[in-house]
Amino acid sequence: MTALQMQTRHGEVCPLDTTLKVLDGKWKSIILCRLMTEDLRFTTLLRSLPGCTRRMLSLQLSQLISDHIIAKEVDTSFVPTKTSYHLTELGLSLIPVIQAMDTWGQQYITALDD
Repeated sequence: MTALQMQTRHGEVCPLDTTLKVLDGKWKSIILCRLMTEDLRFTTLLRSLPGCTRRMLSLQLSQLISDHIIAKEVDTSFVPTKTSYHLTELGLSLIPVIQAMDTWGQQYITALDD
């Protein structure tokens, strides 16, 4: 189920559920954080995610592509073919949301540590 299909999960339009579905996944948040600063190749992403398997990374990337958050670019002028990923316009619009969630998370952690 894509994030867009999740918007009526409760029988009513729920943009928050849609947003959460886009970000839902063990590796999606960190993938998006990595892509916020630069376009990355699959193997570079994989190396930056200790514990993530090739299959899981591929699945998470496919879901983010399906939700129009990232795009895959294939350059066949290289041997082997160069494949890289970057944030789309919609993905770029998520940056302030992710940064706000990160700030909130840090405040939450700090509050619970006191």
